Amino acid sequence: MKVLNALSLIFVSAALVAACGGSTPQPAAPAASVAPAATDSQVSGTAATGAVVTLQPASGPEPLPPGPAVMEQISKRFEPDVLYARVGQPVEFRNSEDMPHNVTAIRRGPGTEIFNVGTERGQKYTHTFDRPGQYEILCDVHPGMQATLIAADGARATVADEAGKFAFANVPFGEYLVRVTLEGRTVEQPVSVTGARTEVQLK
Repeated sequence: MKVLNALSLIFVSAALVAACGGSTPQPAAPAASVAPAATDSQVSGTAATGAVVTLQPASGPEPLPPGPAVMEQISKRFEPDVLYARVGQPVEFRNSEDMPHNVTAIRRGPGTEIFNVGTERGQKYTHTFDRPGQYEILCDVHPGMQATLIAADGARATVADEAGKFAFANVPFGEYLVRVTLEGRTVEQPVSVTGARTEVQLK
């Protein structure tokens, strides 16, 4: 019995040391911050007002999204009223309302009509834009319905503001192409992103 009691004291003492010693589990580290990494840059510059600007990796454009971009016709509105889509990505125009509608797409600048189709209740029309640019989306049946579709040839895309300025945040360091499209004309320029701020001087 004395041997058993001695062994019991040894096991209890060992358990207490393990519980109170340096092997106590530490709390989990906090979630990673969403702040830009040290290898990210803001890329900015100036282009013509209303130009579509994309920033592509020099190695080539990113893969297309797996599904279509969607614009709804509902409550006599297009939703969203500004839609970004990739060149080569199908765009679905869905009539989600209990009334007939129409979808007309017109390229801004030259004013070229791309298509003009009717969409009855519950119907959809799918179109794949093959050129970058801004497109006016209208409904002939309801003149107040209008939206803008921006077709871009890269995943990072924006539109130059009224002062012609554009910017991309949290861009990883590397080699890129800046592509600027206005009224059907596209120019591109390489840019090397290596610091916290990269200013693009378009030629």
